[in-house]
Amino acid sequence: MTGWYDLRTKASEGGLFMTESAVFPNGLLVMKGSPGEHSLPASEQPFSLKDWRPWAASFGFFWSLYLCGAITMLSFEHVGGSKFMVEEILILPIIQDTVFAVLAPLVFIIATRFPIQPQNRIRRSLLYVGGGILFTVVHVLLRALCYPAWEAEAKKYEWALFNWPAFHFSFHWAPLERLLLWNLVEDVFAIYIPIVVIAHAALYYRRFRERELRTAHLQAQLSDAKLLALKNQLQPHFLFNTLHSISSLMLTDVRAADTMIARLSDLLRMSLKDDGRHLTTLKRELEFTQAYVDIEKIRFGRRLTVNFDIEPEALDAEVPHLLLQPLVENSIKHGISKSNAGGEVMVRAQVIGAKVSLNVTDRLFEPAESNPTVPKTGIGLAGARERLRTLYGEDHGFESRAMAGGVFEVNILLPFRTHERLMPYGSRMEGVAIVGS
Repeated sequence: MTGWYDLRTKASEGGLFMTESAVFPNGLLVMKGSPGEHSLPASEQPFSLKDWRPWAASFGFFWSLYLCGAITMLSFEHVGGSKFMVEEILILPIIQDTVFAVLAPLVFIIATRFPIQPQNRIRRSLLYVGGGILFTVVHVLLRALCYPAWEAEAKKYEWALFNWPAFHFSFHWAPLERLLLWNLVEDVFAIYIPIVVIAHAALYYRRFRERELRTAHLQAQLSDAKLLALKNQLQPHFLFNTLHSISSLMLTDVRAADTMIARLSDLLRMSLKDDGRHLTTLKRELEFTQAYVDIEKIRFGRRLTVNFDIEPEALDAEVPHLLLQPLVENSIKHGISKSNAGGEVMVRAQVIGAKVSLNVTDRLFEPAESNPTVPKTGIGLAGARERLRTLYGEDHGFESRAMAGGVFEVNILLPFRTHERLMPYGSRMEGVAIVGS
């Protein structure tokens, strides 16, 4: 597993291009920017000495430990136990715990920066053993500077390093050695090792979260590339068909061809306006579909009838961009265009509870008697089915069926969402490089 720095380096080397930021329904923040650039929440930034959280946790824990110890000793004394000196209850414990509170964040941050890993476990373990001894030495020196040590032979407190009342250097090895031997085992096993273990646990949790975020980001990029490929496949498809219709009218009806070119420009303008967005409102999707229908009506004349039956409540519903137009095109190309009498296309939309139901039905005026139930296939149906599966997973319904009488219908059931939750994908990726751990 790699940290964010390694991920950034590998992403840059492997060609991973980060898309613009997007907030998904689960609240996940996806990175944005240029190759390898990403932003993390403040809670996910690496620990440093400027971070107040380790300091607050350390002082909160050790001062709480001091209060619990002092209350316990006073309670024990109150019920008739041994008598303690004021120094043993108040002064020495708070000095000890304050020194630990200062040193603990330093050990924690160093441990997160230089963790024990499989490739360096022996060398790092030996370094941490030396670090435990150094931790004890520093603790003892700070303790000796803050308060005198008890000298058993003289039965009094004696300054081991510096005599603050007299303000002169005073080195006494005997009390200093006694402090070191008394604290070595306790400092290493009761304080130092637990801090190192907690640091490693916090670090591995961070890396687990980073891996989850990285996986979610790669999945979003894969979905983006997949949706973009499908969408780019649809846009040239209807453009080619429209240009073919215009070319067929140029020599027979110039006025109609000119009208089709004007409507085609409207289509392209609306298509470019929604460029980079996979979701739009049903109202805008209907406007786009209507522009396409106007072109086809010029081409087919009275052979084509298109009706819309839309509930007002459904107009603000979110639907995938380029969903209805390919389905209507599929009905015209594979159904009505093959009938001399033409046919009718009906587009319906209604809200059913927490779902929005979309229906596209085409009916031939004079259905052929042979094979009346052969289903229509085309890029419209295949692309719609694949895009819905990518966008909604199992939270959607898609059904297409051919019926007797030259009727073919497509039924779609989507979650009814009216709030603006469109996902901008600014990148134009042709592929995604998977970053290994």
